[in-house]
Formats: sequence, C-alpha cells, structure tokens
Amino acid sequence: MRHEAPLCSVLEAERRHHQATAIRHLLGHPLTLSADAPEAYASIVRYRERLVEWFGEAAGWKLAVEPSAGFARLHKVPARRSSSRPAQPRGRPAFDRRRYVLFCLTLAALDETPSQITLARLAKQVEELSVEDERLSLPRFDPTSFAERRAFVDALRLLTNLGVLHQRDGDAERYARSRSEGDALYDVNDRLLGHLISAPIPPSLAPDASHLLDEPWPETEEGDRQRARLHVMRRLLDEPAVCYDELEPRAFEYLDHARARVYRLLEDDAGFIVERRKEGLAAVDAGGLATDTLFPEGGSTLKHAALLLSAQLLRLCRRGSAPVAHEEVVRLVARLHEEYAEISNWSQEYPRTPEGARRLAADALELLEGFGLVAHAGDAAWVARPPIARFAPGTHVSRMTTR
Repeated sequence: MRHEAPLCSVLEAERRHHQATAIRHLLGHPLTLSADAPEAYASIVRYRERLVEWFGEAAGWKLAVEPSAGFARLHKVPARRSSSRPAQPRGRPAFDRRRYVLFCLTLAALDETPSQITLARLAKQVEELSVEDERLSLPRFDPTSFAERRAFVDALRLLTNLGVLHQRDGDAERYARSRSEGDALYDVNDRLLGHLISAPIPPSLAPDASHLLDEPWPETEEGDRQRARLHVMRRLLDEPAVCYDELEPRAFEYLDHARARVYRLLEDDAGFIVERRKEGLAAVDAGGLATDTLFPEGGSTLKHAALLLSAQLLRLCRRGSAPVAHEEVVRLVARLHEEYAEISNWSQEYPRTPEGARRLAADALELLEGFGLVAHAGDAAWVARPPIARFAPGTHVSRMTTR
C-alpha cells in the first residue's frame, strides 16, 4: 500500500524550496525588478518577511521590498573591498574611474530633479556639480569632449539598466556622437534612486569615500564575536570560496565552532552545496542562480584560455615554482595561443602577436583573480590559490561562481 506524504509536509517542502531559490536569486541579483524577473520577484514579495529576517540574521544585510514600485533591493555590505567586479552596462566596457565619478555626479544631480529630465539638462547639472565643491578636486565634466560624453552616456546606460532611468524619447547614443544633434527624455524612478547606494554610512555623513563601508561595532567581546560571524557569512555568501589562511584568527575561531549553524544556513535555508576541503569552504550553487558570472563556461575565448592557464599554473606550483613571474605567465599564454587558437576558433580580439598574448594574459589573470584562484605575489608575480586545484586535468567539478 502506497503511503502519501502529509499535505503539510509537502507544502512546507515547497515553501522552503521557493525561499531558498529567492535567497540565491537575490544574491545574484541584489537589485531585482519585477519587469525583468516577474516569477522571481513574485516569490520575493510572497516570502519577503522571512527573507528580510534571514538576510538580517545571516549576514547583517538589509532587504527592502517595494511591491508598489516593483523592485527588491538587497543592501549588501562586502566582507572585504575588491575592485575585481567593476560595473558594466550591457554592451559596453567595464567602468573606469572617470565613469564612476560621472555616475556619482549623475546620482547627485538626479536627487534634485523632478520625475522627468532631458539628457542635455542633466549634463548641464553634472557639469555644474563637477566644479561646485573645490575640496573634491574633480576634473570638470566637459560635454564638448567626445570621450566625456561617451563616459557620461555609459553612466546613463547603467542607470537605465538598473531601472532608475527610463528613456521615453530621443537617442542618447546620438548625443554621445554629437552634442548638438542628440538629446533624450528620461523618466526618473526616485523611489529606486533612494535605494541604489548600499553603504552602512550615508555618503552625506562619511568623511570621505573610503569610509562609506565602515561599520560601527561595540568594543566588547560580543561586538568582536558579531563582527567575526558576519565576516564569515558574508564571505561565504558573496565569494566563490573561502580559504582558512585568509581569515583572521577570530573569524576562523567562529567558523570552527559554528560549522553546524553555517552549514544549516547555507544548505538547508539557501540551497547551496557546501564543498568542504582541507584548505577551506565553498558554497556552490549547482544551478548558477546566485551569480551573473560562471567559470568555466563554454563559448568564451577568455574563459577557455583562463581554464587552460589555471592548469599550467597548478602544474608549476606543484613543482615548487611559485610564485610565477608575470612574464612567465605571458609566455605560457603565448604557447597556449599557438596550440589552441585555430582548433578552438579563438576570438580575433586577441591576435596571435606578442601584444595579443600580453592582453589575453592580463585579462585571464584578472578573471582568475576575481574567482579567488590566483593572487598577486608582489608587483610582477602571481601565486595560485588552493581552490585552483579543483580545475586540475581530469578533475570533475561543478562550475565556480562569483556573486
């Protein structure tokens, strides 16, 4: 006789599954718009009370869900600062320092604007703000310069991707090409604008930008314990892998004594697979929902080259040749280029020239560093990190993710 599971057990299992899926979605998409991901957003709204509680308890992160405005914003605070994942609008290069400056000036200008504004008017306000405070020593925004207009339009494109701006009319790309011929009209989502910046200290109260991520902790035993707990959980939720030798003694002590709780939060609540190794831990999302970047991944010259390079670096390190000089990495990549470029149809973005090999080596190392697989060892050398062993030839592993 077949025994049916009690209905309450089935409903509870379904609820836990949807909540875990929502947690991983928010980790990969900390700003979720109902228009972009209607099913995921509906689940976030449905379980928002539990999700708010879970993120606050597990990582000390605030989750804001605005059903009437159609967005959910997870205010992540990273465990440590990194420049390995710069902002990148769809179809455009990653942000450099100038684009970040113009992006911040645009946010400041939008904070004082009505619900609609033209591109030309917004550019004028950004130009005025760039020279308003002499203490900032900012280069003036020059809309007569093509490079400046291009950078400004990239900032607007990112804000459009994020849902803060909606282009109602006009052509921003035409403005980038010619100031006199192009203009555009934007709607401004001021509700979302107010949630865009995620920092413990509001910019208006921070002494300077370097203090935005400072968090006040009580100078007590409990304060130290709480800081260690949140550091560990933020690392595990937000990074591909955590090596024990990277943790401060207090953080390692917390992880060593609270493994059962950590595993419960990651596996039971969030649906991760916790990969335990001698050197550390990784929270693996088999479906890749908790990230916007996967490694390895087919179809990319850069990721294919980085995967091949990781095997070469692992071989050198096992022979005791670590750290590896940067020029040696370039030579390795040049050799890989000769062996694989034609049979794998590598992109012409990296020509088979010394300069092409140098650029491919730099981009591959940047990618591997972003996944925690290599690290700088001085100004002109690299060292392989323990997680790179999962990509040894013949090893079958799931893909790594960054979040």
